Amino acid sequence: MICPRCNTELEGTEFAGVRIETCPGCGGSWFDRDELRQARNIADPDLAWMEFNLWKETDGFHVRKDSSKCPSCGGKMALIGYTDTEVELDYCRECGGIWLDKGEFNAIIRALEEDIDSTSASEFLKISIKEMQELIEASDNFGKEWKHFRTVLKLLEYRVLAEHRTIARIIENFRSPFA
Repeated sequence: MICPRCNTELEGTEFAGVRIETCPGCGGSWFDRDELRQARNIADPDLAWMEFNLWKETDGFHVRKDSSKCPSCGGKMALIGYTDTEVELDYCRECGGIWLDKGEFNAIIRALEEDIDSTSASEFLKISIKEMQELIEASDNFGKEWKHFRTVLKLLEYRVLAEHRTIARIIENFRSPFA
């Protein structure tokens, strides 16, 4: 495969536990379909519960045609930018692969973490109900859904305590005699 940025031959490498192709010239990386999700889940397992479907929520991104050719199938790629983040990635509509320029993987992780930090307790409550429904409906991925549900509940707990300091003080005072 050839790099869509600098026309250098891509090299196979392991990144966050996933076998991908990287460019020794510009430092960009090629992720085949679903490899970016896998790498994200390995790099930060606490983010695994978050949806990562490029086309699911179209309100949050803008799409431009890109002149780059897909290194895997040769198709034209689209440049996708996410709302107020620095994240812009190249997506091949033909094969579903994703090209990330150097540093964009870390920018995606930061954007997801910032999304968590800005989520309110009431939003986490809604998310936890959705995760509970997915847990109940899970027939083959019960273990994975259970981990997602526990993570969201822990985030809900943290957010409630952060937003309601009085509750946090009451809980702390209640716990201290038994510590």
